[in-house]
Amino acid sequence: MRTINKTNVMADTVNINEKEIRAGYWEWEVEKDKITIDSSLQTMLGYNAGDINNNLQTWRQLIKPDYIDALCQIYKDHVASKGTKPFVLELGLTNKNSTTTYILVTGKVIKWTEHHEPETMWGSYMDVSPFKDAEKELQQVKDLLTKTNQIASVGGWELNLETNKVLWTPVTKSIFEIPEDFVPNLDSSDQFFKTGKYRAKIKRAVDRAITKGIPFDIELKIITAKGKEKWTRSVGQAEFVDGKCTRLYGVFQDINQRKLHEEALQQKNEQLQKAVSEKLDFLSIMSHEIRTPMNAVIGFTNLLLQNPRADQVEYLNVLKYSAENLLVLINDILDYNKINAGKIELENIAFDLRELCTNIKSAQQQEADKKDLILNINIDSKIPASIKGDPMRLGQIITNLIANAIKFTPAGKVDVSIKVVKQTTHNVTLYFEVTDTGIGIPKDKLDYIFEKFSQATSETTRKYGGTGLGLAIIKRLLEMVGSKINVTSVPGQGSSFFFKLKFKKSAVKLQELEPTDVPTGKELTGKKILIVEDNPINVLVIKKFLQQWGMEFDVAQNGLIAVEKASNNFFDLILMDLQMPEMDGFDATIAIRKLSAMHQHLPILALTASVVADMKEKVLEAGMNECINKPFKPADLYATLHHYLIGNVVEMHI
Repeated sequence: MRTINKTNVMADTVNINEKEIRAGYWEWEVEKDKITIDSSLQTMLGYNAGDINNNLQTWRQLIKPDYIDALCQIYKDHVASKGTKPFVLELGLTNKNSTTTYILVTGKVIKWTEHHEPETMWGSYMDVSPFKDAEKELQQVKDLLTKTNQIASVGGWELNLETNKVLWTPVTKSIFEIPEDFVPNLDSSDQFFKTGKYRAKIKRAVDRAITKGIPFDIELKIITAKGKEKWTRSVGQAEFVDGKCTRLYGVFQDINQRKLHEEALQQKNEQLQKAVSEKLDFLSIMSHEIRTPMNAVIGFTNLLLQNPRADQVEYLNVLKYSAENLLVLINDILDYNKINAGKIELENIAFDLRELCTNIKSAQQQEADKKDLILNINIDSKIPASIKGDPMRLGQIITNLIANAIKFTPAGKVDVSIKVVKQTTHNVTLYFEVTDTGIGIPKDKLDYIFEKFSQATSETTRKYGGTGLGLAIIKRLLEMVGSKINVTSVPGQGSSFFFKLKFKKSAVKLQELEPTDVPTGKELTGKKILIVEDNPINVLVIKKFLQQWGMEFDVAQNGLIAVEKASNNFFDLILMDLQMPEMDGFDATIAIRKLSAMHQHLPILALTASVVADMKEKVLEAGMNECINKPFKPADLYATLHHYLIGNVVEMHI
């Protein structure tokens, strides 16, 4: 049996009684009105391959007028029956020498639109001219038609309800792997369908067709006479006389290969989904492990900023800025797919660009000094004192560009220039440029360096290190706000990276960062909190802030202890870590909610170091009220506690 490949239409030649019968295949894209027929038909009609365009109208002109109406009617019946009525007819085509060639055409709609209109039709043709004058030749055409059905693995069947006689064509018998002399009956027909839902399904479909005239087209599993399990397609249509069903007929098709292919694709998809799930679990664990020590760094930095020596303020501000910037970078690395999908949420808050650049310069100055590089940041005096945007992301972009420039500059300087390009009453467009006197980039690598995990050359990676992720992140972040990173470079002389960004002006008057950014209000005094956290450093950070706000607290090292303490003590609120031994925060929350009616309304706030995209949804589904990310800003923690304990949100500005 030859397998048909509809993407590679081919022709076939069969010799019967020393007469050559030519056959081929065609495909019609109905909506595009485009028909593709193999070149052998053109040769059959006396044309050279390519003389006739694969255009429906062109081919229609070659059909003898007497055949047009029949062709249209058979097509309409086939479509109206959703493919159950066969598309088979003889056509006369005009040859190049004005004689007639007769072909037998079969076809079927193999793809339907969502509106149940034909989208793609596929079929075969064969030259029947040699058999027009004799019955014997017509029989040979029938044999060829059978061969075509064998190629397509389509067989016919009929049930005469007046005689209870069952008829199967040879192809149908071949599908069921029974000998050609096998005589089917009503009982034996049912036995081939696999027991259970498949046999019940065909019986139900036949009953509905007989009693209500409802046609069917279903996919079922059968067990062949040789014990082989395979997928088949069963199509049936009822025929009624005087309101009584007298005949049921249709086709069987062997679709086992297609179904096995679909099942393989489904298995691959499930494996992919499993891999994605495992990746998310890995990201959640890695995020938790990395962000936990970051929580301590940022938390204790905030505590030290409350009462520092005068000579420590600048260093602590740089430490805080650098730690927060590192946190953003960690988040991006752990969830790079989220950046690629454009799902990073950008802030739109007022900030001072000069203060931002001052902190960046202070953070990068030490690395520049190690190489005796001059680091200059020149800011246009016309830039407004306050603009609106995402200072952390902008800082990340500028920091990455400066860090790259310092890394790849052995000697000389790094210049940062920020200028006003356009300014209106409400908006300002700025031009950013970072220029260095470093090693430069070859011209053929200028686009390549913006790909993730890529650097200009392997030698660059070995000599200077790094992941090659920084420029890729910059590229994606700028694309998210409608901008583009550009670069010019001369090997051995240096590089220049530049981009433009549009900002809204802000009327908010910003104050310089003060050591006392941690809220000191006493509205929360006396409120009792249960801290559920297994990391002692995180517990220490949280306790320091709660003590400053006059709050009482208890600590549970895991979810099991938290459930026990919640059942035996009164708490105004619970701060719940998510990843803990014995019992995690999700299960602990579910258990606490079941303790009593009072516990159903107890505020439970999740403390999580995870950056998985759907973590907040999981937190809310478990019954928690809110999700606080670690490392947290003291003002954000205070405002959230104030909201759930006092009843209104306190806006804090850091």
